[in-house]
Amino acid sequence: MDFYILKKQQELIAIPANENSCKQYLDSGYFYIDKVAACNETNALKRLQSKQTKTLKKPLLIALIALPVIFGIWYSLS
Repeated sequence: MDFYILKKQQELIAIPANENSCKQYLDSGYFYIDKVAACNETNALKRLQSKQTKTLKKPLLIALIALPVIFGIWYSLS
């Protein structure tokens, strides 16, 4: 089942992916964040959080791998 993740101030909610109910939430001040597939609302919020941490981990891992390579090349050229 798909869920829309919506946010209002610091509150995140997951609602079933229904355009009419989503429009009602958007009209009441919520903002659309993402659409995720999950079996219930709690799992939908957990999937969003894991999705966000994955997007942060990849660039950090690439930077950690690239820094020694850059320093090695710089040291060998000087």
